Amino acid sequence: MGKSKASPAISKASALWVTAFYCLLGGIWILVSASPVTFWGGTSTGSVMVGKELAIVSITAILLYLFMTLAIREKPHVSAQSVIREISERKDAELALSNAQSRALLQESRDLLLNLVAQVPGIVFQYRLYPDGRSGFPFINEAVQELYGLSPEQVQDDAAAIFAYQHPDDAAGITASIQDSARTLGIWHHEYRIQLPHLGVRWRLGNAKPQKLEDGSILWHGFITDITERKAAQEQIEFLAQHDALTKLPNRLLGKDRMERAMVVSHRLGRKTALLFVDVDHFKRINDSLGQAVGDALLQTLAQRFQGCIRETDTLCRQGADEFLVILPSIEDPETINRVAAQILQKMAILFKVDDLELHPTVSIGISVYPDDGVDFDSLLKRAETAVYHAKESGRNTYRFFADQMNVDADEYLIMLNGLRGALDRQEFVLHYQPQIDLAKNQIIGSEALIRWNHPELGLVAPGRFISIAEDSGLIVEIGEWVLQEACRQAAVWRKAGLKEMVVAVNLSAIQFRRGELLQSVGQALALSGLDPHCLELELTESILIEDTANVLSVVKQLKSLGVKLSLDDFGTGYSSLAYLRRLDLDKLKIDQSFVRDIAGDPNNETLVKAIVQMAQGLGLRTIAEGVEDSATLDVIRRHGCDEVQGFHFAKAMPAEQFARYVSEHVSPAMPPATPGRDGEEQRHRTV
Repeated sequence: MGKSKASPAISKASALWVTAFYCLLGGIWILVSASPVTFWGGTSTGSVMVGKELAIVSITAILLYLFMTLAIREKPHVSAQSVIREISERKDAELALSNAQSRALLQESRDLLLNLVAQVPGIVFQYRLYPDGRSGFPFINEAVQELYGLSPEQVQDDAAAIFAYQHPDDAAGITASIQDSARTLGIWHHEYRIQLPHLGVRWRLGNAKPQKLEDGSILWHGFITDITERKAAQEQIEFLAQHDALTKLPNRLLGKDRMERAMVVSHRLGRKTALLFVDVDHFKRINDSLGQAVGDALLQTLAQRFQGCIRETDTLCRQGADEFLVILPSIEDPETINRVAAQILQKMAILFKVDDLELHPTVSIGISVYPDDGVDFDSLLKRAETAVYHAKESGRNTYRFFADQMNVDADEYLIMLNGLRGALDRQEFVLHYQPQIDLAKNQIIGSEALIRWNHPELGLVAPGRFISIAEDSGLIVEIGEWVLQEACRQAAVWRKAGLKEMVVAVNLSAIQFRRGELLQSVGQALALSGLDPHCLELELTESILIEDTANVLSVVKQLKSLGVKLSLDDFGTGYSSLAYLRRLDLDKLKIDQSFVRDIAGDPNNETLVKAIVQMAQGLGLRTIAEGVEDSATLDVIRRHGCDEVQGFHFAKAMPAEQFARYVSEHVSPAMPPATPGRDGEEQRHRTV
């Protein structure tokens, strides 16, 4: 059997494979050696890198050729174009699959991010501030609906709807913080309040990082959280750090701070500050015998009562255990200290009821005063505590000053206060009457009723020593009613006894306007006495006019409707106002004796008196000058046209019987002056 001859196709294919094999080896060799290569008799002068690139291209082409040849050999009926198209389609499919996977991955990431944003306890936002001042939220999560009742679309282009909920006190701070962040491109971090219709006032904390855009806009990326509960807890912690947990009063630490601040103010204003150390007497017995729960309840009740004895500007603290501190700042009148201490003792006299138990505790009070007793808190506290020991040694249920002289004043204050409480019942008050003279007629036309206290131990006490105490304690209302009734009764008695018709003037206290039934009291006094209303003149003080003006004007109008006369006392010493003079239906202005005294030798006083008289005449009002003590003063007063006078030049205030004789004996009062002296007893506190 002879050898069979090879097929031309196989031979051709074999030759191609052999050629490709050698080309492949050559390319690999070039790639490995990276040396210059000679092609078709020419020597390449390219760099090693060029040789490598040519080798890579050669290898790639040969591999592609071998792949196509192999494919054609396996599928002789498939052309090279079909193979290329199949490869392209396969690549497109792979690319489409890759894009779909990328989109799915992107969507998954977006969904994850949105879900994360939705779970954040607060608002996640982008806030954009444009150069022209417009602002909006390009992105804000759905939490804005829950917290503000607004949809994201409502604030996308205009942030005004959200800013409308800013707390008025915090709006300026929010704006300033945003502007500062925009200017410096620093982190925006701000705590502020908002007011929501359905939630009330809430606290917010905002944090955002700014980014400046090409158009000049500032874009913040950040979040806002609700910190209301945290702020409440923080405030509670701060409160407990500075307040007593049982009574909720400031503790010693805060009390010291308040005292130091008060001393700074007092130093600047030239005033005093008082520190009262209040110690509950025998409190340990209450705790030991009745239990701590009863003791705690008693301390809480004590705190409430003490609070009612002080001004809004004062501070009540719990020093510890059964000890309290009271800080009285900016004291101008030392009587204020006495009044507060006395009121505390007075409140203690009221029965305490705790858990169906009736208790009668007392307190001892020690008082030190800045700057008299010390210039720092510790020194003043120590001296107030020393004064407490003196109060306890004095029998408890009293108060003592660290300074001896103030203790003397305090003793007198307590004596007066305790005596006043029963003075009316014991009929210890009397009225004296000072004549009032008409200068044109040279006749006695009336009198001013002036109260005196016939004290069983102190004798006849002038009003200047007890009227302020009566006002502090509220007893002035009852005393004032008595003065009104007694003055009307006595004036009616004089008239019935045959004396000519005269006016009796009675002072009214501002306390009577605020607390008393003034209209009822005046009407009752006139009805009981039968006195003609035009014979009663009520003297108002200027301090009345600045308190509840509408009510004062109404009461004054009703008083005038009764037919009584009205005068303004101590004119020029208080809160004089021409507006009040026009609105009040007054009959007379009373020129204070501080202007009348020394008028003959003081041009300034003379000018003031002249101006007051001229103004009163222009308003159709009469004038009366008090405190006329000599003929020189009378001459000046008469020369400037004053209508009436009263003073020691004519007569002192005298009891009713003596006054009746005086009127009968002096048809014309142009007489030698009465017993020499000054009107000091009549100044300021002449009646009530």
